[in-house]
Amino acid sequence: MGVSSIGLFLQSAANSFGSVQGSWNASVGAADSLMSAMSTALVSEAKGKASIANGEALTRTNNQISQIIQNILNGTTGASGSSTGSTGTYKPAQPASGTGNKAVSVSTPLSTLGFTQGGTIYVSVGGNTTTYTSTGSDTVGDLLTTLNTNLPNFAQVKASLNSRGDIVLTAKNTKDQINVSGVYASNIGFAVGNRTFKPTAASGTKPTTTTASSSTSETTAAPKANTSLQGSLAMNNGSAAMFLASSGASGSLVNMLG
Repeated sequence: MGVSSIGLFLQSAANSFGSVQGSWNASVGAADSLMSAMSTALVSEAKGKASIANGEALTRTNNQISQIIQNILNGTTGASGSSTGSTGTYKPAQPASGTGNKAVSVSTPLSTLGFTQGGTIYVSVGGNTTTYTSTGSDTVGDLLTTLNTNLPNFAQVKASLNSRGDIVLTAKNTKDQINVSGVYASNIGFAVGNRTFKPTAASGTKPTTTTASSSTSETTAAPKANTSLQGSLAMNNGSAAMFLASSGASGSLVNMLG
């Protein structure tokens, strides 16, 4: 092989190497661009997921803050949702109460109702009885005054007129029933069938709440709510931060809950 042939061979080899080197450099550049794009996409994905987690944490915190404020307004200071019992269905015991069906006023003379002189009615509550005997010149107001007399041996009852003018008798406790009797009971609206009235027992489950003594309730209510609020914020803040850390982009979260 001549010198010129060797030269041509070396020149051709050099040109081929240059072409291969160029292709290699282009391939490396394309790979670098792809890796950069993938890295940017992963960071964007992590930021998006962090934003979603942060939003959910804020929603939970706002709901818990609202519940804490509602608890304070209702007089309870535990953590949100700490009240027990069926508070929506509980009904406390009610005292016995009976209503007459004859409209009158305090100035109505009993004689105009047929309640004549010497006529008597009896109102009994818990073994005690109040007896009222008409004088012939008395009024409904006199009857109510006697029934409201708070003496040890008298029936413990409150007597009043409702908006229609009916006589209303209400026991002063939630245990005893009211009994109205006497020939003239019907003259004031308590006819047979409308003379015995029983108390209403409590129903449902009585709610239970954490209570404090009267001397400390006002000062302890705010710290309890504050403690619950701080715990809620810390919990939700931590959950969003942990999500970012696991995604490898913990520094991209704006700490909105701190």
